[in-house]
Amino acid sequence: MILYFSATGNSKYIAETIAKSMNDECMSIVTCINEKRYCFENEKVLGIVSPTYFWRLPRIVATFLENIQMKNCAYTFFVLSYGTTTGSAVHFTEKLMQENNQKFDAYYSVIMPDTWTPMFDLTDQKKVDAKLNEGEQQLQDIIQKIQTNLNGDFVKGKLPVLITVLPSLYMYHTERKTKHLSVNQDICIGCGLCAKKCPVQAIAMKDGYPIWKDKECEMCLGCLHRCPKFAIQYGNGKTNKHGQYRNPNTAI
Repeated sequence: MILYFSATGNSKYIAETIAKSMNDECMSIVTCINEKRYCFENEKVLGIVSPTYFWRLPRIVATFLENIQMKNCAYTFFVLSYGTTTGSAVHFTEKLMQENNQKFDAYYSVIMPDTWTPMFDLTDQKKVDAKLNEGEQQLQDIIQKIQTNLNGDFVKGKLPVLITVLPSLYMYHTERKTKHLSVNQDICIGCGLCAKKCPVQAIAMKDGYPIWKDKECEMCLGCLHRCPKFAIQYGNGKTNKHGQYRNPNTAI
C-alpha cells in the first residue's frame, strides 16, 4: 500500500508510479484520516509520499504520522517530493515516528516543480518540463531501490537542522493563515471546486463565492492551482503572475 498527500498531483503521481511498479494500490492520506484508518498490518510494502512544506512536513501528514501504526509490514519507506530543498523534513519525520514508536526502513526524495507560487514562477513550460524530467529519473532510481528493499537515507537537498528548525516552524505557522487568500469575484464562477477539494474543509461557499472559514489551513494552494478561472490568489501579489500548475500525468 502506498499512501500520499497531494494538492497539485506531484506526490500522487509518485505514489501511483511506485504502486504500479509493485502491483500495489495507493490511497490518499486525506481518505485515511476521514475513515480513521491508521493501522496497516502485514503489508509487503508500505510507503508514504509527502510534499515538503517550508523545509518540513504539511500539518496533515505530521498528524497522520503521529497516529499511524505499521504492524508486521515487511518493508516501509517515506518519500519526499520537493521543489528546491527537502530542508529538515527527514528530521521532523524521524522525530514524529520515534515519538510514535514507529520507524521507516528507508527515506527517498523526488524533485518536482515547486508549486509555492508566492515565490516560484511556473509560467516557463520548458523549466517545468525540465524539472519533471529530472524528477522522473530520480523516481525510476528509487523504484529500483524499493524493489530490492534497500534500507537507508537517500534523501537529497537537505539543509542543516540547526539553521532550519525554528525558521521553518515560524514560516509555516505564518504563511498558512487563510487571511492571505482571496477570491476575485469578478471572474469566480461559483463552481465550488475549491470547497469540495479542500483537504481540511477550510473553505465554504457563501452567496456563490468561496470564503475561508478557518483561520489556518494546510496552505497547499490546491484551491489556487485547481481553480478553473484562476480566481483565487495568495496575498503577496505575485501568484497571479506566476501561473497555475497541476501534474500533467495524473488527475487531481
